[in-house]
Amino acid sequence: MNYKLTIGIDASRANNKNKTGVEWYAWHLIQNLKKINISSQTGKDVQFVLYSREKLEGEIAELPSNWSSKVLYWPPKRFWTQIRLSYEMLINPPDVLFVPAHVFPIVRPRKTVMTIHDIAALRFPKSYSVFQRFYTIWSAKIALKKLWKIIVPSNFTKNELLSLKTEQYASKIKVLYHGYDERYNIVNGDENIANILKKYNIKQPYILSIGRLEEKKNTKRIVQAFNHIAQKTKVGEMSLVLVGLPGYGYNDILKTINKSQYKEKIISPGYVEPEDLRYILKGAEVFVFPSLCEGFGLPVLDAMASGVSVVASSGSSLEEIGSDACLYVDPQDVWDIAKTISTLLDNTDICKKQIQKGMVRVKDFSWDKCAEETLVLLMSA
Repeated sequence: MNYKLTIGIDASRANNKNKTGVEWYAWHLIQNLKKINISSQTGKDVQFVLYSREKLEGEIAELPSNWSSKVLYWPPKRFWTQIRLSYEMLINPPDVLFVPAHVFPIVRPRKTVMTIHDIAALRFPKSYSVFQRFYTIWSAKIALKKLWKIIVPSNFTKNELLSLKTEQYASKIKVLYHGYDERYNIVNGDENIANILKKYNIKQPYILSIGRLEEKKNTKRIVQAFNHIAQKTKVGEMSLVLVGLPGYGYNDILKTINKSQYKEKIISPGYVEPEDLRYILKGAEVFVFPSLCEGFGLPVLDAMASGVSVVASSGSSLEEIGSDACLYVDPQDVWDIAKTISTLLDNTDICKKQIQKGMVRVKDFSWDKCAEETLVLLMSA
């Protein structure tokens, strides 16, 4: 072995039980980093340490021989990163620290790498408190200035960062695309689909959206678009399934649902684990994701992998990720959303072509590739 290198990873978000986008990114990345036999490939002795607030649970707790876990207990719970993780960095720092989420510790190694997933507060300030808006934008600027390297999931996010008058730090930014969850590659499974739909009281046919029920995800306009679609005789039996937990602006969304004459056909099962969600996604007629701002858009890839046609929003990263495999809409235009969904529901040929394009496009993304490229960055001189 030439030398020993210790890479520390903040696994606190990856260890969360009900994971969403950022948490799944951290989880998949860690799981795929574990698969890489670094010593045989490079002759280097690389050790990994996962830092977490609580004991690791589930698959993420299964560690190869060169991996270890360090639970940094912190009874106050708040400010774990800034106080408890910082203290660990002070007394026992790794050679490289990787933070897969937005917050980095005050005390840190010189070689600290962080992923900035988006700066939605810049585009959509209404979804954040005054403090959150300030902190999100300020911390992104500070990260670019102070940290060794920054990972972003799309060129869109890179350009958003550079719009903060930070062009002098452009060389620090590395675009590394996410992968998709291969559990969504279901060849057939009609019996399982039927059982899962029954479990959640979902009846086919249905339109599906996945994400927090909030303003940023444009949930209200999804409901309003569904109201237009439900009026059509041909799809009069259509349902709308909104998978996700309440977020900012949920009360307004709930009012919109309750005012709908089709509210009995709007189903909100809350958070759904991937083992069930993959069947709900597979059984959908159309997946709709007209988010107002996205740094990447993992659910779009999962929908493509499931063989479901996708309606997504223009104006953020989704066009970069989806390419020609999605139909794009103005996220501010309810009628455009409704009309485009209806195109896929009414025209079988267009729908099939989009599904085929999606199955091809999704092959450009993988967590294996994401992990390998991330490791190269973490090990670079």
